[in-house]
Amino acid sequence: MKKKIILGAAILFCIGSAYIIYKFRTFSAEASTRAINTGKLISDVYTDKARYIPKDKVNVKVQLNNNLNKNYKGSLEIYFKHLNNVVLKKEVKVSLESKEKKTIDISWNAPLEDYEGYLVEVYAVHGINVDDNKNTAVDISSDWTKFPRYGYIAEYPEQSKEETESKIDWINKFHIDGLQFYDWQNKHQKPLPGDLNNITKFWKDIANRDIYFQTVKDYIDSAHSKNMKAANYNLIYGAYTDYAQYGIKPEWAIYKDTSHSVQDVHSLPSGWASSLAVFNPANKDWQNYIYNAEEEVNKALKFDVFHMDTLGNRGQTFDYYGRDVNLPDTYTEFINNAKKALGTSVVFNTVNRYGLEQVAKSDVDFLYSELWPSDYPSYSSFKETIDKGYELTNGKKNTVIAAYMNYGRAGTPGEFNEHSVRLTDAAIFAAGGAHIELGDTGMLAREYFPNKNLTMSKPLVDAMRNYYDFLVAYENLLRDGLTDNKNKIEINGINTSNNGKQDTVWTYSKEKKGFEVIQMINLLGMRRPAWRDDGANYDAPSAQKDLKLNYTVKQGKIKDVYLASPDFNGGKSVKLKYTTKSGGDGTQLQINIPKLQYWDMVYIEKE
Repeated sequence: MKKKIILGAAILFCIGSAYIIYKFRTFSAEASTRAINTGKLISDVYTDKARYIPKDKVNVKVQLNNNLNKNYKGSLEIYFKHLNNVVLKKEVKVSLESKEKKTIDISWNAPLEDYEGYLVEVYAVHGINVDDNKNTAVDISSDWTKFPRYGYIAEYPEQSKEETESKIDWINKFHIDGLQFYDWQNKHQKPLPGDLNNITKFWKDIANRDIYFQTVKDYIDSAHSKNMKAANYNLIYGAYTDYAQYGIKPEWAIYKDTSHSVQDVHSLPSGWASSLAVFNPANKDWQNYIYNAEEEVNKALKFDVFHMDTLGNRGQTFDYYGRDVNLPDTYTEFINNAKKALGTSVVFNTVNRYGLEQVAKSDVDFLYSELWPSDYPSYSSFKETIDKGYELTNGKKNTVIAAYMNYGRAGTPGEFNEHSVRLTDAAIFAAGGAHIELGDTGMLAREYFPNKNLTMSKPLVDAMRNYYDFLVAYENLLRDGLTDNKNKIEINGINTSNNGKQDTVWTYSKEKKGFEVIQMINLLGMRRPAWRDDGANYDAPSAQKDLKLNYTVKQGKIKDVYLASPDFNGGKSVKLKYTTKSGGDGTQLQINIPKLQYWDMVYIEKE
């Protein structure tokens, strides 16, 4: 009898232990997908750098602020996830008195795999209760040009190193891995005044703003400390109209007539230092002159990139000798020669895609197009531009889009419209691109970057944090070798389109080995397909719940179906319910979509 009692107790103990283990495992699995974001314990989660290389030490900073009105004792559970797979879990005990603040550092040795994105989920827990949750993301990429996330610096006043570092810290929280230093230079033909042995403390830029050398240098150094690259901005063919004083000859210029009597000049406001005379990018003397000027810059400042700007279509132009000059045909050679001469990365702005075909043939590290609604007015313009870039480079080069939001509203102080900004980023990110929009002044509203009339509301800042986390975490499903498969997509009872038409859900699908990816961008209730929202007055699209998505997988066995969105759950992947039916075209799926706010991404993992 005693043996039976002991045996029974042992069985009960084993069952109990198994139940505890089961509950722990269930909780651990659930914790990686549950959305408990109270903000009462975890105030922020971010990485110490914008990008890491394989085997780097990744530091995740968790800022705690106990607003529970009582002391707290529990744990932080940290999940490092690649797509839906947990690659590492860490746990740290924490205790905070009421109102106490502290920062916890979590380290992770990055894996060997290059060019992969990870979501980092942080949960505050006690017992089986989840008290708070906040996420960030990690990009493991040895070269930033594989997944460029471009930002900007536009102001260079006399300021402390600490203030400079604070602004870079803010930019870093969006994982921006390259910065365009806009209008930092003195004169376009001579960016640095004086000589290398006597660089002045400050100078005037073209708008007669004060530019402080130490501030420029501090921004570059601070950016480098975060693994961000610094890009030296200049026109490829611009000089002040006093160019003759610098040994520049009119024989190198571009003209509007065949008798070199009317030089091409880009007019600027009367209060500025000068308008800009235009020179021939194909002229070897001009090339040597401007390359030497940029080489002087790189001796004084540690720029990593030459960002080449243009002025778009200049109409019919001629060289000094009356020969027709098709400017785009000069771009490829100018870019390649600049890269050889300077030994840096190069980026080139194809304004409204003018010269995109020629630039795509060159040695640029990625493509960059400033789009204007005169020619590219709709959300679908972004996907068309990004797709064209992939087509021209055989899928090798990603695209950054410059698209200035709420432009018409930016003449006077106000706020950006959160809804139109989110939809524009959804349209760009879903297509595999990035959007240059964030920098030291906040967000861009005009092509003149120092314009800062429009500010970002806290909800917009929070949304952008989520969108950039999402861009990083899912970079391998957004911008890493996917191709359109043009599969038919339907949503029961919902109007859909494949071209971003207003008052529809814009849907399309792409695929790569092991995955098919469906993008859903919500334009329901939108009165027009225009992305810029000049009046900054767009309403939110009509949110949807419990949708039935119909899609056919033509080849391969389905393993699981997931949804991820930057609009909820902190971007976490959630496994979806679905039904299947075999048909002549493949496996027909009906997928349950719990909700759609601005942008959902459904991905199908295949065996």
